[in-house]
Amino acid sequence: MKHLVLATALGLGAVSAAHAHTQGSSVQCNFESDYKFSQQGRTLIFSKDKSPGKRIMIQDSRLIVDGKDLELSPEDRQRVGEFEDEMRLLIPQVKQVTTEAIDIAFLALIEVSRGLNGEQDNSTIRKLQNAQINLRNSINKNPELVINDDIDAKIIEPIIADFVPDVASAALRQALSLVFSRDEEKAKAFEKRMDAMGDEIETKVEARAKKLEPLAQAMCSRVRNMDRIEDSIGVRLGNKEKINLLDTKAP
Repeated sequence: MKHLVLATALGLGAVSAAHAHTQGSSVQCNFESDYKFSQQGRTLIFSKDKSPGKRIMIQDSRLIVDGKDLELSPEDRQRVGEFEDEMRLLIPQVKQVTTEAIDIAFLALIEVSRGLNGEQDNSTIRKLQNAQINLRNSINKNPELVINDDIDAKIIEPIIADFVPDVASAALRQALSLVFSRDEEKAKAFEKRMDAMGDEIETKVEARAKKLEPLAQAMCSRVRNMDRIEDSIGVRLGNKEKINLLDTKAP
């Protein structure tokens, strides 16, 4: 969780493969952390390489730092409890937003492949659908994957790297075939079909993105609120440094 960008990258790259002229939609809330997050039962665990604060555990408004249960004032115990509650709500929220963003990206890629190659015996569509299912299953089983890794670098970009070349090569093959055939009518029909497909995909992606945006905004607001709560915790680490599990940045 050293640097995480919670981003809904909607249909990233796929629409452009169909020559659509959309810029897509993106909601980002950035935060940085030196910690890796995990869960053990109901215990929230934040760990890093260096002490003090190498391993911070939170459960039932308790704050355990490097094996020591810190003595908290009533105000700090309330703040730790609030941070804990927000973290427990953030995990399913991140999972929901990320899963929907991934579905939108796959929607665009599948529609492009369908438009270029048709539905029948389309191996790229089958590969995309299987990858989508596997990715959704991974996130459902291990939502910490999303929290600890940069979503763009670890999830969205591999999708694009794996499948956009297949989709783009199909478009290129058709375009080159038309160029060398010197069939002007077919070339115009191909261009018209690409434009129509791009418009249709753009409409579908934007409709899904519009529904996703308030969910993503709510998630970002929760992250910023967690940072605010954490900043108000008065107890310090052994070296007198404040507890700093995350730092938010303005989008």
